[in-house]
Amino acid sequence: MTESPLIVSLTSLVRSVAKLPAAARIDPESRLVEDLGIDSLDLVGVFVKIQDEYDVLIDDDDVASLRTVEDLAAFIGKRQGSAAA
Repeated sequence: MTESPLIVSLTSLVRSVAKLPAAARIDPESRLVEDLGIDSLDLVGVFVKIQDEYDVLIDDDDVASLRTVEDLAAFIGKRQGSAAA
């Protein structure tokens, strides 16, 4: 199955901001902290970059539910969808 353009874009964003090596495998189900080893400082950087790139606001209450790349994509899709409505 082909990954969505949003997943591909988020994978690249996460890899870049968290300074993950090119060999590190990132799947939609990859957990940001547990699987990819992203520390809290880099995680904040990922969230800030997502807010800038996708024009969404990530509230403190949202952070706990954003555990995987797929969670990030769903969050962005939902927020952009509701902004367009």
